[in-house]
Amino acid sequence: MTTHPDQDLSTTLRRIADSTDPLPVADDLWRRGQRARRRGRVLAVAAVLAVLASVGGVVTLVSADREVRTASTEVVEGGAIPSRIEDPGELTLEPDLEIGRASVAFFSETGQAVVVGADDGRYHALDLPDLSRDLGPLALSPDGRHLAWSSHGRIHSADLDDGSQTYYPSHPEHASVIALRWAPDSSQLLWNGTNEDGEKSGGVLPAGDYIGGPLLPSALRGIPSPTNQLVATSSSLPSDAARFVRRRGRVVERHLPEDLYPSGAAVTPVGWAADHLVVAQAYGPPGSYVEGQHLVLFTSPDRPESEWTYRILLRDIPQNAVPLSIAVDLVPDLDGTSSQQLTHDFGDTLAPDQRDISWLIGLGVAAAIAVLLGLRWLWRRFLG
Repeated sequence: MTTHPDQDLSTTLRRIADSTDPLPVADDLWRRGQRARRRGRVLAVAAVLAVLASVGGVVTLVSADREVRTASTEVVEGGAIPSRIEDPGELTLEPDLEIGRASVAFFSETGQAVVVGADDGRYHALDLPDLSRDLGPLALSPDGRHLAWSSHGRIHSADLDDGSQTYYPSHPEHASVIALRWAPDSSQLLWNGTNEDGEKSGGVLPAGDYIGGPLLPSALRGIPSPTNQLVATSSSLPSDAARFVRRRGRVVERHLPEDLYPSGAAVTPVGWAADHLVVAQAYGPPGSYVEGQHLVLFTSPDRPESEWTYRILLRDIPQNAVPLSIAVDLVPDLDGTSSQQLTHDFGDTLAPDQRDISWLIGLGVAAAIAVLLGLRWLWRRFLG
């Protein structure tokens, strides 16, 4: 019977090992080797636990943030202005314009026409037809039920309750439209632009079946009041007063609180919450009580100074100077107390996949790498 070569080699090696005296190993060296082996196992386990802890920490942060921000998602009967307005980033476009009453409208940083639902605070990116690349003006009616936009000289209006649309084709008088505003009763659409000769022009268009009363000639200079006595105008540079125009064209001022704006503020009116209450988007320069973009509510100058009020309506709005259009009818009547809540916290109304958590993921990866590098250094120090 033939023996396999591998078996012969194995037998030979075993015989050599049995006949050879083992090398002497000092007890101290043996103990150090055992300790190094145990440290290696501990460091390996620690590395695994560190990576798991980093990943788990990111998941916990994301989950906790989502839980905190979803504190309130109930439907508000009649609607309300949200307590914060965020730029949602890029959303899925919705071709159906029948979304119901809205509270806010603006163009996001990605160039989408975004409206916020008045009842639930949900963000909608509307696929508006004939929207030009330069976006143009976007105007939400005071009652939050109509949305207007323009593309060069063409003007569109949509009923958000039923999704129906009204189209006003380009006209020699409005060859280009640069501004759209609504009358206080949401019945008429005011526009400013240029005619086919490049000269400044402006006019009024009916919205729907109801046609409101005549407006002041000066109405085209800003946003007319419900009483038709004043027109709120914009200031692009910081000033110590908000400016208005009376019926006969005389300019009057409403001084801004100096303790809030030591260097003045730029004020852009967005509508009238009541006969003598203006809602405006203000910009406070550095050093102001409220710096940057915010929404305010204040009394017009046709009331005695003893009746004047000035409220910060909303602090948390996009800070990229994007013009906001607000359904000012949703501002509640003032009860005379400073503690009255004028907005509503809808919680986190953006879908989970719409919120940017990339910074948290990046932070977790960086932490895991740092831990692994630290453990590698320890490993080399103790075992090298």
